[in-house]
Amino acid sequence: MYGSFLVLFALMATGYFLAKRRIFNDETSHAMNKFVVYFAYPCLVVQKISTLEMEKTLFMDFLITVVLSTALLYLYHAISYLYGKARKFPRENANVAEFAMTSPNDGFMGFPIALLFYGEKGLLFMLAHNAALNLYFYTLGVTMLKRNQKDKTQFGFLSVSKFLAKLMLNPNIVALITGLLLCGLHVSMPQPLNDYLLYIGNVATPMAMIYIGTSLSKSNLFDILKDKLIIESSLVKLVWLPVLTFLIVLPLPLSDLIKITCIVGACYPTAAMVPILAEQAGQDPVLGSRILFLSTALSALTIPLAIQLLGLFI
Repeated sequence: MYGSFLVLFALMATGYFLAKRRIFNDETSHAMNKFVVYFAYPCLVVQKISTLEMEKTLFMDFLITVVLSTALLYLYHAISYLYGKARKFPRENANVAEFAMTSPNDGFMGFPIALLFYGEKGLLFMLAHNAALNLYFYTLGVTMLKRNQKDKTQFGFLSVSKFLAKLMLNPNIVALITGLLLCGLHVSMPQPLNDYLLYIGNVATPMAMIYIGTSLSKSNLFDILKDKLIIESSLVKLVWLPVLTFLIVLPLPLSDLIKITCIVGACYPTAAMVPILAEQAGQDPVLGSRILFLSTALSALTIPLAIQLLGLFI
């Protein structure tokens, strides 16, 4: 297991090194992000999900994962808010810290790890977790980020329609629905098309890891370690919320893969979307980026340990 993680984090280190050497610049990283999110991952998802044997039990477990993951994310939201209040985080950026604590990187980091350790079904269930995350992003998540704004948008038909549009246009959601339709209708793709999707999808994992490495190169670790808010937020994200999830999910009468998805999903570092959405909401993207940096760096230790310990119970 540690050999597989070593490969993933070696890819991250490659991205970090290339960015530090200025072989990769901001434009390169941005283009890589767009390629992975809007092209490589959708190809991977369609190719892997469309070839699954979709039984009724598997589909029901998929839906249960969406519902349970959504409930857990809303619970994390409440806990992060209460933690920020208890620790008296500064009002001007407490919302960004709370959002960073709540939101896991179950896309860029979650998809490769799920596929590597749990196969195509693991990827399917992590996609369910990612669908729940997108649901959270554009409901309570955006509401949290806009908490400091004087003219808060009223939640009505227009905001609901915008939310549905963003959710349904999310490339991972579109790819998931396409894959499920092909799988459910037992439609076999022509071999050249399947091979094309496979070849493009195979570059998604290394490129995602390299991109994460390039994003880490933009921050100074020693400056970040001087900020208690960043350290506390990262520890809540990587330690306390996963432990809480383990205690909640393990006793439930659910399949092992649902439990693994929810528990491992809680172990991922802060989502890459956090600073992006913070900036769009007129909040502090720098704080979000720094929590993203530290939590991602620390996850090189916490994720392998979490999966190793989880194997003792499931």
